[in-house]
Amino acid sequence: MSTKRVKRSVVVSTLTTSFALVAAMTAILAGVITYIAWSFTFENYVRRNLQYSAEYIAQHAGAAYYSFDGWNFCSRAMIPQIAPRQDVVVQIFDSENRLIYDEGVFALPASNPYDRFELNTYGIEELSAGDENVVIAPIIVDFRQVGEVRVLPYGSAGLLTPHDLEMRTTSLIALSVAGIIAIVASTLIGIAASRRLVKPILQVTEAAQRLRDGDEDARTGLTGSGEVSQLGLVFDRMADAIQHDRERERGMMSGVAHELRTPLMGIQATVEAIEDGIYPADSKHLSIILQETKRLTQLTDSLLELSRLENDKKELSLSVIDLSDPVNAVIAVNTARIEFAGLRLEVDLEPQLMVSADAARLQQAVTNLVTNSIRYTPEGGTITVRSYAEGKWARLSVTDTGIGISEEDLGHVFNRFWRADAARDRATGGTGIGLPIAKEIIERHNGSIEVESDKDVGATFTISLPRVE
Repeated sequence: MSTKRVKRSVVVSTLTTSFALVAAMTAILAGVITYIAWSFTFENYVRRNLQYSAEYIAQHAGAAYYSFDGWNFCSRAMIPQIAPRQDVVVQIFDSENRLIYDEGVFALPASNPYDRFELNTYGIEELSAGDENVVIAPIIVDFRQVGEVRVLPYGSAGLLTPHDLEMRTTSLIALSVAGIIAIVASTLIGIAASRRLVKPILQVTEAAQRLRDGDEDARTGLTGSGEVSQLGLVFDRMADAIQHDRERERGMMSGVAHELRTPLMGIQATVEAIEDGIYPADSKHLSIILQETKRLTQLTDSLLELSRLENDKKELSLSVIDLSDPVNAVIAVNTARIEFAGLRLEVDLEPQLMVSADAARLQQAVTNLVTNSIRYTPEGGTITVRSYAEGKWARLSVTDTGIGISEEDLGHVFNRFWRADAARDRATGGTGIGLPIAKEIIERHNGSIEVESDKDVGATFTISLPRVE
């Protein structure tokens, strides 16, 4: 048996045992509580029945007392006709608390049937009114108490008669059988529930182990609205994000290697040609080496800048500024370059459009957008820079009439080293890092940057920043 299967079996066995124990303990606890509640209810039921019997006897004994004018042999002789219960002791006491009737010995002979029958001469044990197991009912005649009835069940089980004891035993057996059935049923249900619960948990565990071991395609495949299913969905999204980050990292490494390889090969080829005497070591060829070296420096600086921004290693120096200030600074620096490229510049900035920003960082982001437009707009084209307020947002758009971006490429615009025209961009010294840097800067300002474009028509990059009133 494999280690994975052994671990799975251990997990299932442990959880199943836990569920079974919990189910069994729950059933046992429910049974104990039910028994206590049932016992209390049953005892009250028995006491009420005895009380009803005592009151019934008291009512008819009072009628006999009234009919025969007091407690005499005739009135007492009527009491057995009341048909008292045979499983209880019934005694009647007069108003002076003397025993005048005992169901078991009333038939004993008396010297004078009409005289008071003193049962105590026969050593009868009287029922005590203070005994908690004795039920008492007063005998009322003409609104006065002429005696009382005391009732006590036979046996030594308190208020319970032999019939009650039999009923209790039968009920306890039924409760015990029901409890055993409940324990077995709850245990089986617990086992089934544990197996159902373990399966998705093991799926998540196995997917996590596979992901840890380097399987980037590891997924749980769980669906549904349950808690474990939601955990599986979150795990799958996390795995997707990790896979995406790794693919992006591999793409970045490939891009970095490719970007570094081109200038390095140029430097290497030029140096080898000079060493072999093919090229003279003059200013022309040394300038080629210098140009490629500057390209390498620019690329490494851009990568370092992007890395610092992504890892929040550089804090922003925020202050409330007019959005037009950094934009005007960018325009001032790039006006000559725009004119040299044969482009027309149009500027429409709304004054007093206040935002909370790091002026230097924001200027860097705008510079990257303007530089990008200059690079991809052919001679005779137009670059338009416009700012305006829209609700709670301050918008800044940079529009060009350049080569544009195809619809399928719009999703790659902010990827590292991506270029709309790779050959043209390298010729003009671009690194493919400018737009990702601009995106990171704007997002760190709690803003966003979007692009709209049509192939061979032009592109519009729009920055949105929260306004400050």
